[in-house]
Amino acid sequence: ITLPTLFVALSTDQSILSLDRKVIAIEKKIKMRIFVVVSLFYMTTILFHHEISTTAFILPAVGNQNYKRTFLPTTTIHESLKRSHNKNGVISMVSDDNNLSNQEIARYSRHLVLSDVGVKGQNVLKDASVLVIGAGGLGSPCLLYLAAAGVGHVGIVDGDTVDESNLQRQIIHGTSTVGVSKCKSAEKRIHDINPHVNVRLYEEELTSQTAMRIFGEGFSPDKPKWDVVIDGSDNFPTKYLINDACDIHGITWVYSAILAFEGQLSVFNLDGEGPTYRDLLPTPPPPGDVPSCAEGGVLGVLPGTMGCLQATEAVKIILGRREGLLSGRVLVFDALAMKFSEIGLCKQKDREAITDLIDYQGFCAGPKAPPSTPKAEATPKEGGGGRTMDEAEDAVESTASEAVFHSIGPQECLSKLSNGWSPWVLDVRLQTEHDIVALPFTDEVAPHRTVKIENVPTKGDILVYCKAGVRGKKACNRLIGLGIDPDRLYNLDGGIMKWQKEVDPSMPRY
Repeated sequence: ITLPTLFVALSTDQSILSLDRKVIAIEKKIKMRIFVVVSLFYMTTILFHHEISTTAFILPAVGNQNYKRTFLPTTTIHESLKRSHNKNGVISMVSDDNNLSNQEIARYSRHLVLSDVGVKGQNVLKDASVLVIGAGGLGSPCLLYLAAAGVGHVGIVDGDTVDESNLQRQIIHGTSTVGVSKCKSAEKRIHDINPHVNVRLYEEELTSQTAMRIFGEGFSPDKPKWDVVIDGSDNFPTKYLINDACDIHGITWVYSAILAFEGQLSVFNLDGEGPTYRDLLPTPPPPGDVPSCAEGGVLGVLPGTMGCLQATEAVKIILGRREGLLSGRVLVFDALAMKFSEIGLCKQKDREAITDLIDYQGFCAGPKAPPSTPKAEATPKEGGGGRTMDEAEDAVESTASEAVFHSIGPQECLSKLSNGWSPWVLDVRLQTEHDIVALPFTDEVAPHRTVKIENVPTKGDILVYCKAGVRGKKACNRLIGLGIDPDRLYNLDGGIMKWQKEVDPSMPRY
């Protein structure tokens, strides 16, 4: 064998040896990968066939393209997992108490990934029932967010119809539902937001008689007690009525009140033990001391802010999150200063227990109102609607002098004016209201709370008018108290809104 031949042979052997080593290395890698795949398959099979107990699941963080791993407590996923098959035989994981459909899971996905809500919490929301008193400024945003959150059973109490003046702040309603029952308008919007919500309507005013039935029977026979009541009312009698009805039935309720640029919020009667509205306001303020929203005005977005906060507290109550609730505290929001502040509130130990509902209109009217004074009917809206918001808290105010001054309707007033009657005409609304619409022959503008004897002449008849008639009565009583002869005073029945309806439809309504 020559040297070149030997060199070639040795080179060939080395190449074969190197190739063998590479093949062996590749075989080892393949075997290792097969082992890993088989192991993972085996572990996955065990996971789906048996209940597991771990401290955490590792899932990709939502919305992160790098898929950073995030640890979620097992309580937010499932207490236990079990094997189940759908009709196609595909294995899936479900909770023992999961009543959510696939559509609901997709809808509430942002809730389901929250550790304080999760599947269990969303099922609690679905099973809950909330009663909302009033589908107005406060009730509108609250109802919208309760429905969106998946609260499964919602009751709405409101005997009013949608008016164009509501649309500045009552966002659950729209132009297409003007003249429609507020309850039905709200129901339509709720089902548009979330068809999974069950709605029960009470198209009636909340009174001492209706409250015992509405609060006592719950949403349905299988849900005999409301989980939470939301106060969307705009007057003192209704707030005291809600308080006492919730006290009697042991229901937690979320209070709010708004006026101009300020709102208040609190949680009352928490679990039947917390402070109540009567701890905040043991006796109502004198009639007329606090202006209504229609008289004092309200920033359109303010009820939206407060109503959303009410919905927030309601959801927390339903989920059992007691820490941080506004029980024992009153939250005050100043929209102009953009500041939140708090007032502490304690339960009065010596307060008399509530056992029965009373005449809340008479209770809030004060000692001047005779016990036998019946509840006056509110001035109807055009189109046959319910009460006007600004007259609700004034409907029962009555004094002995009320029958002394004259009450004159628009048609009779027009007839007298046409025949030469020339009274001094006094507008007792705010100047801002006068700027909206006024009788063209008005002589003086003086708000009914501050009207003085200097605002009227010493002789001759005086025609007093306001928006709907009630503030005019108050102004007449005030003038009588200042020494004006009652026989000189004429209050325009129904105010300028009735004048607009019966005499001059070209005038704007507000």
